[in-house]
Amino acid sequence: MPRAAHSTTRWARSLLAVSLVALAPLVAAPGAVGHQAGDVPTNTRGERVETQGVGVNMEFVANLQYDDTGEAQGGSDIEFMKLGKKEYALAGTLSKGMQIIDITRPTAPKRVAVYDCDISQGDIQVWTNRGRVLASYTADGSVGEAGAASRCGRDLDLAADDAGTVIVDLTQPTRPQSVSFLPVAAGSHNMSIHPSGKYLYNSNSDLLTSGTEPFITIYDISAPAKPRFVQDFPIPFVPTSLGSESHDITFSADGTRAYSAALSQTLVLDTTDPANPEMIGQIIDPAVNVSHQADPVTLTGSDGVERTILVVTDERAGAAASLECPGGGLHLYDITGDLETAPVKIGAWFIPAFTVQDGATCTSHVLRIYERQQLMTISWYAQGVRVIDLSGLADAATDPLAGPLNLAFGDGAGMTEVGSYVMPDSDSWSFKTNKIKRNGSFYGYSNDLVRGFDVFRYDGKSIGDVKPLKPRDLRRQLELQVEGSSSAASLALLAPVALAGLLLHRVGARRRRTS
Repeated sequence: MPRAAHSTTRWARSLLAVSLVALAPLVAAPGAVGHQAGDVPTNTRGERVETQGVGVNMEFVANLQYDDTGEAQGGSDIEFMKLGKKEYALAGTLSKGMQIIDITRPTAPKRVAVYDCDISQGDIQVWTNRGRVLASYTADGSVGEAGAASRCGRDLDLAADDAGTVIVDLTQPTRPQSVSFLPVAAGSHNMSIHPSGKYLYNSNSDLLTSGTEPFITIYDISAPAKPRFVQDFPIPFVPTSLGSESHDITFSADGTRAYSAALSQTLVLDTTDPANPEMIGQIIDPAVNVSHQADPVTLTGSDGVERTILVVTDERAGAAASLECPGGGLHLYDITGDLETAPVKIGAWFIPAFTVQDGATCTSHVLRIYERQQLMTISWYAQGVRVIDLSGLADAATDPLAGPLNLAFGDGAGMTEVGSYVMPDSDSWSFKTNKIKRNGSFYGYSNDLVRGFDVFRYDGKSIGDVKPLKPRDLRRQLELQVEGSSSAASLALLAPVALAGLLLHRVGARRRRTS
């Protein structure tokens, strides 16, 4: 049910429509260059990062630097894990390895280890397998001489021209161990782990210059130390935007669907058999310059009907330096039931920031949806970090205004910005949380290209009570996996004994009948 009614203003719609049409041709070209080279900082900082910014229902809590150079820190993706009473953030970087940070006390984050892997991108996902906590760590393009010389390169015997994804064992967070390497010649811009933990889908995000046969590489990782190539799953070639390759993939919780943001298009895949997916839906939207991420959310409207909305981020121009804000926004499609084969656009949402940029990037980037709490967190590069209320999305699908021209700025199209924080030197790549209290408050963690690791607190007052979000204890999950394996092994040992006993019983019975 929506928490509040939403509205839009005609002048804001007109302003954005004009700015997008006028500026898209200007920024699309440099985007190709920027994407091929990988994300680079576009904001500037002093020797020390700023500690005072502008916040709405949010406050700055702490910052952690990855080195003492006083230069851009190269933060990228961020993920989390809980082991027993300890909670950790796993922060990827463009060249400084995976930072393993103890966030048990969010006000005092402490780095406990660095997995030395000098590769560029550092997209991360976490899963468990047979008593181990594992994480993936990506190399977008070749690992280079530095990557080959770093620990992951030495452990896995990588050459400078290798590209793909590293699997790391984090069962002991202070002692990360290299497990294996999944080679992908086109590189690993992002990868996604199927909810079963048995398959990895690779997104290379290559540009038009890579060819006319885009694909998603699929690996079987059920045996993490010996990953097995399954196939290069072909996807359509759409010669618009920067290319047609998959940039990012999100699986549904049950693993039966995957949503691929593929630059010029967004795809819906049936992954009931994850080794052999089928494409069942495609979105080609001229209003989306670069389809960057596509995440579904299922909510119940005020009419009691459940609807599933696909939220697609537009990383306009591939995060090239911007001329204005708000840049690329969030595009919304109804994919309820049969609509997943022909998604219907219900609107687009943008942050309420209207500024001329001096080159620092302003566009939507990495988001995370918290479905039970009806919330989203998202990074917006130089426009910092944002918290968005999604409670009106289900109703937005049936609103008379729903459609491609339904543009909202901060409040509308079923979404309301309820928190934000912007530093003068912000360049946030990702912003997520692992825990939300019943009163709606939480500590959010930003991995920033310029600033490094930031902690913010959202006070929750603008939304009221929500269902609490608690992180899963992976240590308990590991114990259950080990117990399950032990039980299976015990049954395997008992089976021959039971069979022998049954045979002896039958022989004895036969003897009694013949005596």
